[in-house]
Amino acid sequence: METVQDFVRDALEEDGDQDVLDFVSEGEGDDLDSLEPPIYLDESFPATVVICNVPKVGQAKYQKLMGVLGKLIDKYGPNEKDMPFNEETEQTEGFVIVTFEQQEAADNAVVQLDGMNLDKAHTFKVVKMDKFDEIVRRQDRFEPQRTLTTFSRADFRDWLGDKKCREQILLRYQSETEIRWHDTMAGEPVLCYGGEREKRQKKVWCDWRVMWSPEGSYVATFHQQGIALWAGPDFTKKVRLPHSNVKEINFSPNEEYVLLWNGSHHEEHDDNAVRIYHVLTGQIVRKCRTPPCTPNGEDFPHFLWSKDGKFIAECNESRIMVRDTDSWEIIKDEAGKRTALKFDSLKNFQWSPKDNVLAVWTTEKDNNPARLTLVEIPSRREIASRSRTQCEAEMHWQSEGDYLCLLVNKLSKTKKRLSTNLEIFRIREKSIPVDIVTIEDNVRGFFWESKGSRFAILTADEAGHKPKLLIYQLGREKCEALCCFDLPSNSFNKVVWAPEGQYFVVASVTSATGASGSGDLLFAGLTADNKLEILHKDEHYMLTNVEWDPSSRYIITAVTQPMSNEGGYKYSMEAGYAIWTFQGRVLFRQQKEKLYGVSWRPHPPSLLPAVRQKDIRKNIKQFSKKYDAMDEQAKESARQAFRRERQEKTDAFLEVLDRLRDFKDERMAENGWDEALADFAEAQGWTQDDQIIEEELGVTEELISG
Repeated sequence: METVQDFVRDALEEDGDQDVLDFVSEGEGDDLDSLEPPIYLDESFPATVVICNVPKVGQAKYQKLMGVLGKLIDKYGPNEKDMPFNEETEQTEGFVIVTFEQQEAADNAVVQLDGMNLDKAHTFKVVKMDKFDEIVRRQDRFEPQRTLTTFSRADFRDWLGDKKCREQILLRYQSETEIRWHDTMAGEPVLCYGGEREKRQKKVWCDWRVMWSPEGSYVATFHQQGIALWAGPDFTKKVRLPHSNVKEINFSPNEEYVLLWNGSHHEEHDDNAVRIYHVLTGQIVRKCRTPPCTPNGEDFPHFLWSKDGKFIAECNESRIMVRDTDSWEIIKDEAGKRTALKFDSLKNFQWSPKDNVLAVWTTEKDNNPARLTLVEIPSRREIASRSRTQCEAEMHWQSEGDYLCLLVNKLSKTKKRLSTNLEIFRIREKSIPVDIVTIEDNVRGFFWESKGSRFAILTADEAGHKPKLLIYQLGREKCEALCCFDLPSNSFNKVVWAPEGQYFVVASVTSATGASGSGDLLFAGLTADNKLEILHKDEHYMLTNVEWDPSSRYIITAVTQPMSNEGGYKYSMEAGYAIWTFQGRVLFRQQKEKLYGVSWRPHPPSLLPAVRQKDIRKNIKQFSKKYDAMDEQAKESARQAFRRERQEKTDAFLEVLDRLRDFKDERMAENGWDEALADFAEAQGWTQDDQIIEEELGVTEELISG
């Protein structure tokens, strides 16, 4: 083993220092491994801080400044202060070094004094002495370090590239959460992911509710501690957003932010009731208490996002607060002040589905009439307004923001309905002209065609009988009635248009008040010349949900029950869902005990320009040939697989029969049963008699004309 002397001798020989080498002892010395560890000089200063940006003063004011600094510094603990003095400039250097007796005192001083304003010209910058070397060695060019964690979204839309062009379905039932492919060739939805990874790890994928994000990028699962967002082909967890006992969430339309609400009321004064997170970083950007009211009069949401996600609005009884999502401050008025939009007797408001425009409805009060106001954000410019008296009204935006319908019920002094007018605002046209359509019967529902200029209304007479379906179209100059159809049942209360328009379903759905619908379904569509075409009539008993898939090819109808025990029992026996084609043909139907939710996966906006999309629709037959061939190939493969499986099972069964037959023959020959049976048959004298019986079942005569 190498000794200390050997180590020193080798080092000196390498350096060629012969004079020193002569003084090296010839003894064996101690082994290197037996030596004590070296003692290093402690160069750290854990209890010393440097306070920068201190006023530079001369000798006359030195003690006075030290006294002022002492009052600020000494309250954190005993210390020694040193404020260097420059003899050449005859002034202090502009900083003071403070050494505390305890490290904890130094840490507190850094936290409390850093950023303190001594006066208007001097703001302290306080750092630990141990950071001195790091600070002076910094590069002249500042390169910020990324401290926020995030994740890649590169594979979030891989599912859209499915070769079979299949849609995905999200199911929540019992304690299970499943995502399935809608595969028409398989004859039933095929499991994509059902939390198998979490089950292997003995974890719970979802504690309570589950839902898609607006563009289908994320699956949001509800937990006791908050929300988890899952994405990618394998649905891996991307981010956790803590908020205890979260009840509702609301994504911004572009999925950049998500709002979480714990269900507390405004009177509870919970400053942490609402949290808004930045999805990619998982950082809280704003938190506040529950607003006093909601824009639509329901329990949730209290905030409404603009279509582009740049603004978020809330309200009270007389004001609308619009905040931009960059600073989360209220937008400025013409004077540059951050003030709310004032509307006396505010009833409700809505964002345009496409533009940053607010539609605000205020009710009649004293001598002020009811009023509809359209306000452009962030300029606050009023682009249109209409006043009405003695009326009730509802607002209905068309999906593209091209039209706004104000459904006005004119009332008598006793609040009895006198008439109903549909006031259609043409938002894109100059001066925003208004078309007025008068409806004699009671209007039970108004429904815009998706991406179109047509709308449907459901009506009934004063007694609630004679239900009708009316369809109108907004032409270039006026609104025209297209058709009037007498509905076969008085229970129809909803029209659900396909996302691409043209086709729709008229349904009898359980109302928001809890009144059960009959479940009647009417599948219909409009032809190219605007003729109503009834495709199919069916029913789904106790129906609660009707939803089109994003491609407008399929429809899900479902009976779901609330996750709370209130009112859920009456749906438990009928819980389940069905998948239909747009013509009304059932593709799949299944009962699901404790079905809490079923929904299609939303699509993000198409990347194709509108001109290209129009060209594809115009030449759809050319594109459909490719997919028709793929469908036929898939069908043939399915048929071959079925025949192959059936043949394999038949061969296996026949093989069993052959083994049984051979076993029987062996046993009969071994015991002599075959010979005994032949002797018995011969002794009976039986003879074989074959007969053919013919019977006439019917006669059909067909006249064939030449």
